[in-house]
Amino acid sequence: MSALIAILANAALQAAQSNTPPPPPTVAEPATARKVGQQTYLEVEAGAGYSTNPQLAFVNNGGSGDGYISLHGVHTLITERTTTLLSVFAQETAYTRNYGSNQSLSLQARHDAAVNERLRIFLDASAGYDKNGLLDTRIITVPDVPVLPGSPNLPPQILPPGSDFLAVTGKHYFFSADAGGQLALSARDSLGFSSGVQRNVFRDSSIFASGVGNSSYWSVPASVSYDRQVSPRTSIGGRVGFLYTDYDGPAKIWTVTPQVTANVQLSERATFTGAVGASFSSVDDGITTRHSTGLAANAALCNAGEHSHLCARAAIDQQTATVAGPAKSILAGVDYSRELDANSSLALSIDATRYSHPLSVIAGRTFSSSTYYRAAASYTRGLGHRLFAGLNLAARKVEEQGPDPKADVNASLFIRYRFGDAQ
Repeated sequence: MSALIAILANAALQAAQSNTPPPPPTVAEPATARKVGQQTYLEVEAGAGYSTNPQLAFVNNGGSGDGYISLHGVHTLITERTTTLLSVFAQETAYTRNYGSNQSLSLQARHDAAVNERLRIFLDASAGYDKNGLLDTRIITVPDVPVLPGSPNLPPQILPPGSDFLAVTGKHYFFSADAGGQLALSARDSLGFSSGVQRNVFRDSSIFASGVGNSSYWSVPASVSYDRQVSPRTSIGGRVGFLYTDYDGPAKIWTVTPQVTANVQLSERATFTGAVGASFSSVDDGITTRHSTGLAANAALCNAGEHSHLCARAAIDQQTATVAGPAKSILAGVDYSRELDANSSLALSIDATRYSHPLSVIAGRTFSSSTYYRAAASYTRGLGHRLFAGLNLAARKVEEQGPDPKADVNASLFIRYRFGDAQ
């Protein structure tokens, strides 16, 4: 952690000496043209607050005061044909009770490029470490960089996708990388393709008093899609997704998911994207092989206002990989962000995920249906071009058949300073 802090601090000092123009607002107006430029900055934030159950534990689950310090380094580069975004976040949280400290680390990288008039490619990568699910309720704001032509202009999720019902209570290491592209076959037709790799490692847990154990898995996703523009505002098509998941020996899952897709520009600012189809899975637990078929669908309805973003998302998946094993999942959530005035902004996110029909890969443990709720809100007010203050609120809850751990509700006040490009 200290090495990472030193690297980011050095990068921020170099950026502070540059004459790079200030970045656009966090919540930007929909752009009719790409704003070419770059920005590099480091934000140092310190806060103090109180959590009702910071470890989401059954025992030793009393409330505690807490204090944290975080670093968030960002670099973006936008040209006429490429978009690059790099975000590195690190946080250390200490408690007044005998809970020790929690660490969080998140790395996100994205690069899009229009190779020529017909072909565009992308590279995405993320990695991190989280203890007791603190990243699940940490709003990490990144610049609203434009997408390349031909991509759905959806606002980014305010919160990361989130842990599952078990990873939220232990030490979670994760990594993913994806690459793909889109090839224009004609003025109206295009072909999409992607593939990648994911790694998740889980260590220990406090959701049960006696502990749960360890789990890890690899996933290899891939997809092929076809889209046709049937009107100036509507595209429809089809997609076939492939997923192989290996739980390091105990279980292997193969899944094929054909879907019909749609992308509709409802108005100048409102967009709907969705997919619906079936998921065919084969699960080998080392003893027997079982097959299942179920609905696979997702939808997003988003509105990018002049000073606000609103996005509602929902999804259902027949075989979702969790650190406890594969399970059916249903997710619903809403993101909202708004510039209240020239110096203040508000961000809010809430979602819930229901897990059912789980297949446990942890020796000696079975799991019932579970629901994981989480919500976060952040109010920020600028005290100048570089100094900010505000309030963070967050809540998490895990529900299962039988007794549940007490919910965790957190509130903290913070102050933040930006090095490098001023806002």
